[in-house]
Amino acid sequence: MDVFKELPPEKQTYMEMLFQNCSEEVKYYMRVMEIGEDETLIEAGEKCSNIYIILSGKVTGIEWPMHERPYYFKDYGPGDFFGEIEYFAGLLNYRISVVTATKCRVLVIPTAYYMEWLRNDVDALYMRTEENMRRLISQTADARKYLFIEGRERLMMHLIRKYEQKPVKKVLELKESRDQLSEEIGFSVKTLNRNIKKLKEIHFIDIQKGKIVLTEEGYLQMKEHIGKYVYGEI
Repeated sequence: MDVFKELPPEKQTYMEMLFQNCSEEVKYYMRVMEIGEDETLIEAGEKCSNIYIILSGKVTGIEWPMHERPYYFKDYGPGDFFGEIEYFAGLLNYRISVVTATKCRVLVIPTAYYMEWLRNDVDALYMRTEENMRRLISQTADARKYLFIEGRERLMMHLIRKYEQKPVKKVLELKESRDQLSEEIGFSVKTLNRNIKKLKEIHFIDIQKGKIVLTEEGYLQMKEHIGKYVYGEI
């Protein structure tokens, strides 16, 4: 299908296999939506009325626990689906919010027609079940690791993610206030400031006019550090 031509080759092949026998209703009602940077694609609690597939760009998943503090837990990109897991689990509303990190093109399919197709296409249903199980296992493992990560490394992971969202990766100057950053990372402003100071002292970041500045060199240093930290080499 032409709509998948902008995906990376491996994911394009997967989509073509998945949709090769999709219903005429799915073909008729699917549409491509373009959405700008930093806009809400899905809001947690809304009725799960559409399946969304990212064709280009990046989005961020945000979870809202009972204490109402947002947890920015993962970035997603081309080929990722939203809305399926909720429907498979019998949930009527979206469980997470999804916000665009860059400009995106998204394929939108009404949930009713999408799920009706899967019920009648055993091969497609198997492919999506396999992929969703793999995704859930990976997210559970990532969340478990995150619980035990020190504040400094959590800040590094957040800065790495922000840097990788940039279309042109040279220098990142964070626009967010310290209050916003503390909300996104999940600890107090006092803890955030203490860890910003630590990263500045080891020359991973710089501070200019109160804003965090991350260069490509600093990004690579943090990326190497986190790789070693996560896999137990530190």
